[in-house]
Amino acid sequence: MSMFEDVKFSYVKAHEILWKLGYWRYLLIPIALSVVLAFVLVGFCFLFSAVLSSLAHEYLSGLFEMPEWFRIIILILIFGLGLGPCYVLFRGLVMVCYGPFLDKLSIKAEALINGKVKDFESGFFDSIKRPLQMAFYTISASIAFFFGGLALGLIPLLGMFVAGITLLVQMYLSAVPYVDPYMERSGYSARESFRLMRKHTGSVLLFGLIGLLTTAIPIVGWFIGPTYSVVAGIILGILLTEGRPEGAVADQK
Repeated sequence: MSMFEDVKFSYVKAHEILWKLGYWRYLLIPIALSVVLAFVLVGFCFLFSAVLSSLAHEYLSGLFEMPEWFRIIILILIFGLGLGPCYVLFRGLVMVCYGPFLDKLSIKAEALINGKVKDFESGFFDSIKRPLQMAFYTISASIAFFFGGLALGLIPLLGMFVAGITLLVQMYLSAVPYVDPYMERSGYSARESFRLMRKHTGSVLLFGLIGLLTTAIPIVGWFIGPTYSVVAGIILGILLTEGRPEGAVADQK
């Protein structure tokens, strides 16, 4: 299948698992946690941007004659770039919240797509260890790109190009933890998982874009965006790892 068909198939089957098979009922706690987390991180991003923009304006004013309104421009720039790492942080921590439920979701997804289930089971602490590891890697990379983009973003013309590249990188990083769970079940280390996803950059990037667009829907998206991504990411991991078997099984509730 093409990357468009892979991602579409993943979300269609995620919808089936969540609503037709009724698995949304088991996810009310992580859904609520993800909404609270979204408010906290957006507020933190704004406060961080306000402090950093004031410091930057004060420093530049010491070198040049900077008008007061220029601080607003710096604030918008930092806040815009800062939303990237905050979003990656949000997505990574959401996966940690969903960690204890990933086995149940993966079993249902494997039965639905492959007609069989891998012999893999993890305890509570093991279930959140890998999401924490992937969150650490993706958040660290996201922060590095944030500061690099912030430094280059002040250069005329180049800044717009860098902002576009940074957005793509942040979307890719936000998708990685969601595609990883099935790869862990398949015995892939974190490094091997990253390597496989790099071979399918287009699919992972498109998956991240859909996740961003659904999460951006006011109120409703804050609830359903991460939840759909969790289930669809597991299914996309199956497709990238094994492909879609002919005559995929429609498991019954």
